[in-house]
Amino acid sequence: MIQIYTGEGKGKTTASVGLAARASKHCKVLFIQLIKSGDSSEVSVLQNTPNIEYKAFGSGEWILEDTDKSKEAKNCQNALKYVRGNLKNYDVVVIDEAITAVDLGLLDESDILSILAEIPDDKEVVLTGRGATEKLIERADLVSEMKKIKHYYDKGVEARKGIEL
Repeated sequence: MIQIYTGEGKGKTTASVGLAARASKHCKVLFIQLIKSGDSSEVSVLQNTPNIEYKAFGSGEWILEDTDKSKEAKNCQNALKYVRGNLKNYDVVVIDEAITAVDLGLLDESDILSILAEIPDDKEVVLTGRGATEKLIERADLVSEMKKIKHYYDKGVEARKGIEL
């Protein structure tokens, strides 16, 4: 099964961490983060839970219009190569920010569709990130959209450790 957590709202990574924690009771889980550097609070949960292997492949830097994306794109390709090389070892594979990587032009949509084609039917795959494409949505078995109704960021509240970080 392929799951997608997408949308402009908060909670995509949090939902995937929750799924990984639940799955770890019965399954081996590979949790890969793209773009992020692995310094947010949820990482300690992933690193300290039996049956979860966690790896970050991102720089953690903001990617803006004028950002040189080549380094981050290479990090994303390395992450997908790692996933391909380790698929047989895991029951559940989470690729956090994979959809964002496509949306930002760090990966081609075909890169994600290709890896999804390689994943056996008995594996569970979760992709997160803003901007899921129609082809990715079509390929998925479950798609959840996190929609922002209201957010305190809009009032100038900064990200808080343990809540957003």
